[in-house]
Amino acid sequence: MLTLVAKILKVLNSEASPWQIGWAIALGLFAGVLPFGLLTLLIILIVCLLTINLSTFIVVWGLTSGLMLLLADPLERLTWQYAQHDNLLALLANTETLQLLHLHHTLTLGAFVLGAVLLLPVAWLSKALVLQYRVRIMASVQKWKIMQMLKASKLFALYEKLN
Repeated sequence: MLTLVAKILKVLNSEASPWQIGWAIALGLFAGVLPFGLLTLLIILIVCLLTINLSTFIVVWGLTSGLMLLLADPLERLTWQYAQHDNLLALLANTETLQLLHLHHTLTLGAFVLGAVLLLPVAWLSKALVLQYRVRIMASVQKWKIMQMLKASKLFALYEKLN
């Protein structure tokens, strides 16, 4: 747990662009809400092509995937309720590309729509929060006793050597 806190603080205190961290959080959220499949692999391909913070992406992906275990059933019921239009059902059932992406499944469709809607606001909000952290909080966090203990620990020294 302390190493996770140390990694998060290290990313926030690094010279990485706030947009890199913001997009890592947004894409990690998008990949995390989707059931694992071709859409998730496409997001991972996008992450590999872009310059974003990979460790932040992986942490957010893991946390969001765990959260989706709780939210999958309500999201699927909500999608089922709103996806009962004949034109939409015909489009999803008859288009091979959408079937390949599994968008004809209610959970995948709902998760895709949720991720697409949240992508830009989460990226922007994360960037703004990283900037606010760096301006207002970073100096005082460095003075906390827990940060001084983390920096003095052997585990943190080993972590620093590996990076």
